[in-house]
Amino acid sequence: METKCIVMTSTFYPPYHLGGDAVHVKYLAEELADRGHEVHVLHSMDAYKLKSRNYRSNSFDCDVNVHTINSNLGSASAMLTYATGSNRGAERELRRIVSEVNPDWIHHHNISLLGHGMLDIGNMPHLYTAHDHWLVCPRSDMMYCGREHCDRQRCVTCSICSWRPPQLWRDESFYNKVDDIDYTIAPSKYISDILYKRMGLQSIVMPNFVPRPDAESNDPMHFLFAGVLEPHKGLDKLLHAYEISGVQAELHIAGSGSLESMVANFEERTNGKVRGLGFLQRDDMIRELSSALCLVAPSASPENSPLSCIEALSMGVPLLVSSVGGLPELISGPCGLAVDLEVNKLASALRMFEDDRHVRDQMASNAIHRYEEMYTPEAYVDRYLMLMESAA
Repeated sequence: METKCIVMTSTFYPPYHLGGDAVHVKYLAEELADRGHEVHVLHSMDAYKLKSRNYRSNSFDCDVNVHTINSNLGSASAMLTYATGSNRGAERELRRIVSEVNPDWIHHHNISLLGHGMLDIGNMPHLYTAHDHWLVCPRSDMMYCGREHCDRQRCVTCSICSWRPPQLWRDESFYNKVDDIDYTIAPSKYISDILYKRMGLQSIVMPNFVPRPDAESNDPMHFLFAGVLEPHKGLDKLLHAYEISGVQAELHIAGSGSLESMVANFEERTNGKVRGLGFLQRDDMIRELSSALCLVAPSASPENSPLSCIEALSMGVPLLVSSVGGLPELISGPCGLAVDLEVNKLASALRMFEDDRHVRDQMASNAIHRYEEMYTPEAYVDRYLMLMESAA
């Protein structure tokens, strides 16, 4: 295949990011650049300043051409984008890039704080990856008022009780732009079904990928939680389950968020068996995973396809996940357990992973097989390029 020019849009891009969607963009951009393609990524520093409590300045050192939205309005620009659905500065910058490099296609990722005006710029094919529920949910997480799973559309009420302005721009014009997307990628069957149910939108299921890891550790075996430290991730229930489980292995908590004080409290209550690690870079996370009994992802909100879980599978680490959203799709094999988000059931599952080495080892073997079958860079990029070749 001849080399192509690809433009990607993403609200966040490492190192200025908070979640796995931006990491996926980086993985994909670098894989394409390594194959000789010209890749440009447009992201928003304004959005990062709004979302991050610890703004830091870093430099980029890669073969990807990175374009940064960094306006005089700063975080206020991102807030206006959320409320109005439009970001004129971001649209101007994308038009400039498109006119200069004439890309073969534009690939949109999380554009929640870049605006839906991104979707109809340029006459080349447009691709969108649904990393979350943004197309159908102003909160992007399908959690009504942040407390319970959303089973019907009550967006205005939910926005108000979530202390967010209603997104009145989600009108016919917005849905027409979505309908004009050439290809929509869904990282899980779950999110694909949601898009079809809520919008009638057809999508192509393509699971995310992660690079093959290269790390070893001689640390004692432990349980690992990795993600933002927020109630919707089920961390509070995990901490209580760990406390009553009676397991001997430590519970390591990687991430930052509003529940940091709760983690510190349990660290004291368990005499250090619960350990808060803070935000970890990938190399440190891989070392943590290499000695993990399992990765615990007990999310209360319906997750799509978390990269942390795929990282675990790539290292032969089984998963303990909640039975909502796309998480159960990840343990096919089986390479883990899916349980209801109840303290007693989580505690029982933790005991199983510690006590039943035979089952754990079988799940670990299945995890490696599942990774090689579904989540390698080669499988994803080859299919991606074939898809876009047909579009072009």
